[in-house]
Amino acid sequence: MVLSESGKANQLIQSIQNAGIALVRCDLIQPRVNQDGSRAQKPQETSTDPTTNNPSSIASVEIDTVELLTPNLSKKLRQRKMSMLLMPFGFIAGLTFTQMTGLTTFSDFGVGALGEPLSGGLVGMASGWMGSHVAAASVSSKNEEDITSLRKLSEQGEWLLLLETPFEVELPWKLLKEIEPLDIVRLIDQ
Repeated sequence: MVLSESGKANQLIQSIQNAGIALVRCDLIQPRVNQDGSRAQKPQETSTDPTTNNPSSIASVEIDTVELLTPNLSKKLRQRKMSMLLMPFGFIAGLTFTQMTGLTTFSDFGVGALGEPLSGGLVGMASGWMGSHVAAASVSSKNEEDITSLRKLSEQGEWLLLLETPFEVELPWKLLKEIEPLDIVRLIDQ
C-alpha cells in the first residue's frame, strides 16, 4: 500500500488486530526523501510485532533492507543459497569426472596421484560457484515494473506498507480502503 503518512499505517494495523486477522508480515517502509527534501523521520514508538495487544506504532525500515522490494538484495541471497548446493555438487562431479577419465591435467604442476582428482574437484567447485552467479542473475522478477514504481513513490516521499497474511487468509480489503491509501499494489512473493 502507498500512504501519504505513517499514522494511517498505525491506524490500519490497530484495526486489523482488533478484527483478529493474523499477519505473517507487516513492514512500514519509510520514504527515502520527504516532500521538502529532508530525510524521513522514523516513528518514535517501535513495536514491530503486529500480534501484540496494544502497539500504537510500528517501526519503519529502509526500502533497501526489504528483499521483496530490492532486486539486487534478493539476487544476492538467491546466489548464496544456490552456491550452497552447486559448489559441493561441482566438487563431487569434478572429482568423479577426473577419476573416471583418468585425466592428468595438473600433473605438470607436480601434483601426485591424489592431487589430480582433488584438483579436478576444486575446478568443479569453482564451476559450481560461477554457475550460482549465472543462475541467480538469470531469474527475473514478475513484479519488476511494480517494484520500480514503488521505489519511485518512496523517493517522492510516500510511505509504503507491506502486508502479508497466512496462506488462504484474505487481506481485509474493507479495512484497507477505509484509510484511503494512495494506491494498493499486489506483489507476488517468489
